[in-house]
Amino acid sequence: MSCLFTFSCEKNTLTADQTITTNQDKNMLTVGTAAVSAAASVNTYSNTSAYINSGFLFLNPTQIDKNRQAIGGNAYTEVYGFNVPEENRVRGIRWNEDDETTSIWRPQGIAGFSRNGVRYLLVSWYAKDAAESKGSRISLIDISPSSGTYLTYRHILLVQPTLPTGTLDYTQYGSYAPLNVHAGGIAYFNGKIYLSSTSLGLRVFDLDKIIEVSSGTGTENKCGKDASGNLYAFNYRYILPQIGYYKINDASPFSTVQVNYENNQLWTGQYYAGSADASMVPKIFGFPIDSSGELQNSGIQTVIPKNSLFASDHAHGIQGVFRKGNRTWLSCTGSPSESYGSTARLARYTDGDTNTVRYRWPYGAESLYLETQYGYLWSLTEFEPNAGANNGSQVNRCIFAVDFSKYE
Repeated sequence: MSCLFTFSCEKNTLTADQTITTNQDKNMLTVGTAAVSAAASVNTYSNTSAYINSGFLFLNPTQIDKNRQAIGGNAYTEVYGFNVPEENRVRGIRWNEDDETTSIWRPQGIAGFSRNGVRYLLVSWYAKDAAESKGSRISLIDISPSSGTYLTYRHILLVQPTLPTGTLDYTQYGSYAPLNVHAGGIAYFNGKIYLSSTSLGLRVFDLDKIIEVSSGTGTENKCGKDASGNLYAFNYRYILPQIGYYKINDASPFSTVQVNYENNQLWTGQYYAGSADASMVPKIFGFPIDSSGELQNSGIQTVIPKNSLFASDHAHGIQGVFRKGNRTWLSCTGSPSESYGSTARLARYTDGDTNTVRYRWPYGAESLYLETQYGYLWSLTEFEPNAGANNGSQVNRCIFAVDFSKYE
């Protein structure tokens, strides 16, 4: 979410399958206790993959040509508002200069996986201002130090089958169109990506169905499949098509999503600011998922975390969640107090407690992802220069990992 202090989140135009009735406050449980939800429910999976069932060749992540070089080492500590104690830091990455300073794309979600011995991160972005019509994208980043493509990455445009109507600032052909969502969180489970969609629920993508399209001069303002079968995506070389979605009732707005430590639930969080939305009660929800990646409509859990930094004692500003056992780690922004140059916190909440344990967390921090094999808790920050409330001309945007054991 691109929200700090009293700034409100930017809203995106909803496509037909996004529009649902939002009921924020029906699931009032005993404060702070994990319980089976009496309100939240998951509709049957909607398969939207028919539009790519024929006429397309699919690639997997190992076949993608990564064309950008990130910066590793200690450079990430130089960004504005990076306040994690040095002894807790384990990894850090900065984007190339174009990506760390662009004002028309902002990174939001983070996830990861391994394929053929190579470790990857996935980062979701949403487009804004001049690029808003391009929707959302993901970045595929090689983070294996022994790899020949270490710290190289590629942006991949996310697409879906619903074609937009009305006046457009680009040429839209058939078959597929940009996915105009905030892309606030992303989770990886058994080859599939789950993207939080603010009002809808979760959108699903298959990472083995990446499609190469035409790029280069003349493709910048085209998207879709033309009458001759040519594929375009605003000069992106690759697209990742949505294959389906889950409409989830009474758990919106969906600001983030992540797989829990036990690998059997997808947890989502609600973002409400701590000032303008102080009367709202933010909740997090755990949706059981089977081995095939299907969300279940039973055993859904709800937690209402507490945070005494806010007048209501509720955990406002939730940007990221991670769940292990009966504990939840929350990446929260917009607290009324500052800590070493940032109003963000990493908050650890144990079910039933009356408060969270809080730690320093960088300015503009977003989603969370635990790389369990290494015990690395990954996160990222979102702001370009002159974007946040305080960063001025300084770069804030980076990816970083901390030693999770220091926060347990």
